[in-house]
Amino acid sequence: MSEFAGFSPKAFTFLEELTNNQNRVWFAEHRSEYEEFVREPMKCFTEALSEYLASKNVPLWGDPKRSLFRINRDARFSKAKHPYNMHASGLFTRTGDKHSPGVLYFRLDPLGSRVAAGYMQPESHILKKLRQGILDNPKAWLSLEKALKRKGYELDYSHTLARIPRGFDNVPEEIEKAIKLKGWIIRQQLARSTICSKELIKEITTFAIDLHPLLSFGWHALAKFTD
Repeated sequence: MSEFAGFSPKAFTFLEELTNNQNRVWFAEHRSEYEEFVREPMKCFTEALSEYLASKNVPLWGDPKRSLFRINRDARFSKAKHPYNMHASGLFTRTGDKHSPGVLYFRLDPLGSRVAAGYMQPESHILKKLRQGILDNPKAWLSLEKALKRKGYELDYSHTLARIPRGFDNVPEEIEKAIKLKGWIIRQQLARSTICSKELIKEITTFAIDLHPLLSFGWHALAKFTD
């Protein structure tokens, strides 16, 4: 199994300096630092975490070539025009493809690293099936939320619709909030000391194991309600 002893503190140093030097000349002069302390360690991290998740029977994995986000930003449709992301991140899914629904997300960030899991900004046809899954089995959904809360996890309810979405009738009051959700997301902050230690892989794997029931609930709904 691949070993990963954690990220070097120099990864944070590079990203902090990049935040203050958002220009292509500076990046070109410091590309070797990016490769050594951020990009290559992210690839090693992806391989190590994928292997450890597999050893714990968690059906999520990442591909160093496909699962990591580029440092270059696509600023064409954004008001913020800085050319580089000031963090590094990647997704782990059932297929290793970033577009596969139901993800584990990792973000290396000097302003606060974190891990997250769920269905983030799902496309409308996927979100409709997730909502239908809740409506068809409200008791299982409420039981799932309670089980997650007992472990200290709560869904992010900050992004919801104002009304019950069109096409959903006779929604029980106890699941109205869940039906209005625009996505299912649970996040956990990661201390910098953890990021820079060999405990990182184990801590993220524990999070993934705990959140596996949420992902599985969604996968079941997507499989049941085919187009």
